[in-house]
Amino acid sequence: MSSGGNSAAKAANDAEAQRQSAIAGTQSRVNQVFNDPQRQADINDFVGATRSYYQQDLDRQKGNADRGLKFALAKSGLTGGSTQVDQQQQLGQDYGRGLLQVEQKAQGAGASLSAADQDARSRLISLATSGLDATTAAQQAGAAMRSNLQAGQSEAQLGNLGDSFGQVNSFLTTVKNQQQFQKGYLDGTPGGKRVTLYGGASGGYGG
Repeated sequence: MSSGGNSAAKAANDAEAQRQSAIAGTQSRVNQVFNDPQRQADINDFVGATRSYYQQDLDRQKGNADRGLKFALAKSGLTGGSTQVDQQQQLGQDYGRGLLQVEQKAQGAGASLSAADQDARSRLISLATSGLDATTAAQQAGAAMRSNLQAGQSEAQLGNLGDSFGQVNSFLTTVKNQQQFQKGYLDGTPGGKRVTLYGGASGGYGG
């Protein structure tokens, strides 16, 4: 092989080696950004904040259920009886399930944030093979992590637990309807006319 051919081959090999070195450097820089311990601390803080957000929702619902149950039992003369025991037990069970749901939502939010980070990491590592330089890659990695965190926070704040005390609230609704019926105000006729205990539409004893 001529010396010219050898020089060309060597130049090509050197260029490829430099390209591979640049790729490795960029990928290493990307991993360095995503592996920063501060990122895990940020994720942990996000999980904690999400947990607190949903815990407040659960505690608010429990407060409403506690007050509603106390009032309903008193109005129905059921305070101190087996119904109170049963409903308070149900409330406790609902609260326990609510705590599990709170934790699941918090951990799920953290897992989603971590997954979004990994997707961004994979994308940037792939772009390194197309010539993305280390400095730009590091900047994009930081921007992606900030964007992922903001998106996770927004999504978490739009969520809620739903009705965590459905069975207790169903009992409260039943008690309320019974009380209305006893007062002669249960709305049960077509067209929305009120029905009295004495059978006629509202307006007295059939007047």
